[in-house]
Amino acid sequence: MDAATASQDVISLPVTIRPACRTDLPDLEWFGLHTPHREILATAFRAQERGCGALLVAEVNGFPAGQICIDFQRKRHLRRATLWALRVFQPFRNRGIATRLMAAAEGAALDHGYSESELGVDRDNAGVLVFYERLGYELRGTERGRYSYRTPAGELVQVPIDQWIMRKPLFRPVAWQTGAGFAPAIPPPAL
Repeated sequence: MDAATASQDVISLPVTIRPACRTDLPDLEWFGLHTPHREILATAFRAQERGCGALLVAEVNGFPAGQICIDFQRKRHLRRATLWALRVFQPFRNRGIATRLMAAAEGAALDHGYSESELGVDRDNAGVLVFYERLGYELRGTERGRYSYRTPAGELVQVPIDQWIMRKPLFRPVAWQTGAGFAPAIPPPAL
């Protein structure tokens, strides 16, 4: 059998989306790929501990194969949660994990009383815009700036920000019992 006629085997693994635990932090460095970002991960975890953020992981067979961070403070006055650092470890990409992480992050934002979510897409990563648009996000502007962090070796890294800003209104689908079953997203009649 040559490569053109060989079939691909599909492996299906259960995925659990959950808040990160402190013990996840070393594994979220993904075998050194994100070790320079150790401080960023620790800061996101501390925000979760204080209730002003969340660090969600997609666990596959005990390994945090994906992550997303949520900032509940930055745009609290606008009732807007900021989603950032959506990542899926390379061997687990294109399996729906990013979509599930986004849905969980949006649900967490709703649970915290937010009516909108916002995220930034680096302008050198335009290919991901289609993914977010498919999820209902719309371009709303741009943002420039910078942030900094220290590597485990103590080096200060300054990172320029040049992003498209995307937003999505958040709501929970409404369903109620009618004679024919459930009818999603239709408001009940006024009484």
